[in-house]
Amino acid sequence: MDQFILVIFVGLFIAFILMKQIKHFTDRLPADTQKGDFQKYANFSVAVQNMVRTIKNDIDSAKESENPRFILLEPLDEKESLEELADFLRKLVFFETLLAKNKSAKEIEAELFAILADLDTFVRERCQDGEKLADELKDLLFDDFQKA
Repeated sequence: MDQFILVIFVGLFIAFILMKQIKHFTDRLPADTQKGDFQKYANFSVAVQNMVRTIKNDIDSAKESENPRFILLEPLDEKESLEELADFLRKLVFFETLLAKNKSAKEIEAELFAILADLDTFVRERCQDGEKLADELKDLLFDDFQKA
């Protein structure tokens, strides 16, 4: 019976040491990278939001901006265009929330790509010199992504 208690004691001691080692190892896993990736996407989302706000301010006739770069081809589409830009902003705010942390990097990138593709299409189809502006927008956002 004494040997049985000794075996249980040694087994518990080994289990305790293993648990400590596993905890130590898992604490050192790249959890910081996941937080860093989330922060990178959140920062990039803010940059895209700022760009969408710039486009929105240029298009909005109620706000007179100096030297607007983004001018609608069809001024009658202003209300619809402003609503679409507001939708982009609502979608982009998601990437700053805690809900975005629950998604993988691939999911976030796919959603961001879809928003950016829609924004690109919006600028190309609805703005004067849309092709040129869309290309400039891509370059600016690419630089912002690299900095984020």
